[in-house]
Formats: sequence, structure tokens, C-alpha cells
Amino acid sequence: MNMKNSLICIIFSLSGLCSAADNFEIQKQTADIVSDGIRLGADIYRPKSSDQNQKFPAIIMSNGWGGLASHLTETASDIARAGYVVVVIDYKGWGNSDARLIQVKDKDGKYTKTRELREIVDPIDQAEDIFNTINWTASDKQVDSTNLALWGTSLSGGLVVYVAARDRRIKALVSQVGGMGWGSNAEIYLNDWNSKGAQRSRGRIEYPLPGITEVGSLKGAMIWEKFARFRPIDDADKIKNAAALFIVAQNEELMDNKDNSLAAFNKVQTSKDYIEIPNIKHYDIYSASTRKNVTKIEIDWYDKYLKTKK
Repeated sequence: MNMKNSLICIIFSLSGLCSAADNFEIQKQTADIVSDGIRLGADIYRPKSSDQNQKFPAIIMSNGWGGLASHLTETASDIARAGYVVVVIDYKGWGNSDARLIQVKDKDGKYTKTRELREIVDPIDQAEDIFNTINWTASDKQVDSTNLALWGTSLSGGLVVYVAARDRRIKALVSQVGGMGWGSNAEIYLNDWNSKGAQRSRGRIEYPLPGITEVGSLKGAMIWEKFARFRPIDDADKIKNAAALFIVAQNEELMDNKDNSLAAFNKVQTSKDYIEIPNIKHYDIYSASTRKNVTKIEIDWYDKYLKTKK
């Protein structure tokens, strides 16, 4: 861990010295991305260039628990202005994305009805959305497909680790205030979560309705049995090609950093860094001043691993 360099970068970023040299005008578009047969709504932020053949590195961004693509407009715009094509998605069943249809029982207990599965949290399915977005992005005419990266926050801070461990096209990732699989508490919950999965497989419990709050005030009920299989901490040492930057809140209140980002950082065997932002809690990372400063650090990270000539 190069904490000295990390602290220097924090100090520099506070004074604006870590910002990228590029400052492109950008244009925002929308796109449809097909993920396992379901249409995802995506926002695309593109640098404007007079050279129609110019290709840019690309960043795929995904939000955390209950978060939408529209919540990431400012960060995506800042990264795009630094010379990146940025693709931001809504997961299946969220925001501008369509949802898959599931069968549900009628009053006679028969599966004759269907409904959309919206606003639930299924990390394995959300990871598939990211994989399919990588496929879409890599085939974009403005993208340099040899320089692809991920950005994730909170729950998605774990998702980007999970995905990068399985897709070697990813050359860099940023995980901010990331959850890596419930830490040391996971073993306590596994039997209960798998038991709920058993009940669902037998039709005794249905999938939750949209937008239910089960975990604190977080919008979206969790698919328990999928979380039993979602352990990014077990994947961190399988990352082979991606330089990994972990950014945490010093006063993180939703999880123990030692069991999450720091544990993942310690397992990563590629280029890596771990930066603790002082005097903030989990959600403070989205506040205006902190977000700007953190984004500058992240852009520097992407520049180092996606723009430096090899």
C-alpha cells in the first residue's frame, strides 16, 4: 500500500492539481443495451473530437443499492471531459431499463399470471448487466477496446471486483466505499439466506414487490439466495489484468472497511492503491466537494493505466 503517495494525491486533489490535462466538450446520448434478452437503458457520455477516427478509453459505471444512472450524471460528465467514453446503466428493473417477466400464482395457486420483476437487488443478475455492458462498449466505434475500465460505488464497489475477476478485458477499476460480501458476518446469515432460496424454489415464497425496504432505508428487497453466492472478497485475488483503486470513508458506518475494501485490497495481486478519505461517512462521498475531489483522484488513476503508453 503506497499510503504516502495516496495522501499526497489527496492533498493535491484538494487544490485541483490532480485533475486530468484533457478537457473535452462532451455530448450525452441514450442507448439500449440488451442484457440476457432484456433492454437496459444507458446514458452515454462522449468526448467531442474533430477527428472522427479518434478512439477513447471507456469507463463502465454502475450505481449502488437502489441507485440509478441519472444519479451519476455529474461524475460521468467529469470523467468524460477528461477524455473517456463513459457508459452508465440502469440495472434490469430499475430506472429506464425494462424488467424480466416472472410467473406468479393466481388465486387457485396455479402459475397462470405474470408480472414484471422490478426494483429488487440481485447482485448476480446485476453483474450480468455489467458483463453485457462491457460487450456493448467494447464494440462501440469510438472506443479503444483494449482500454476498458469499471467504476462502482457501495454495492457496486463489490460488483466491479466480482466482474473484473471474471473478465480480463478490464484494465482498471475504481471501487469506492465498496461492500465485498457482508464481511465476517456472512457465515452467520448463509443458512437463513439459502433456506429462503429453498422456499422460493418450492413456490412457498414469491419474489418481492418493487421498492421494498428490507435493509435499513435502502430501496429494493434483496434476493437472499443470490447474496449467499456473492462474495467479491473471494474474487479479489483472481483479478489478473485490472489495476484496482479502493477508496473508502474514514468514518464508514455501514460496514467495517477491514472486512471489505481493505481485505479485498490486501488480496489483489495486480497494481493497486487504497485511499482513505478523512472525516467522512459512507454517503458523504456523494456530497459536492468530496465528490469532485474524489473524481479527480479517480481520473488520475484511469489516466495512469489507460492512457500511459505501454
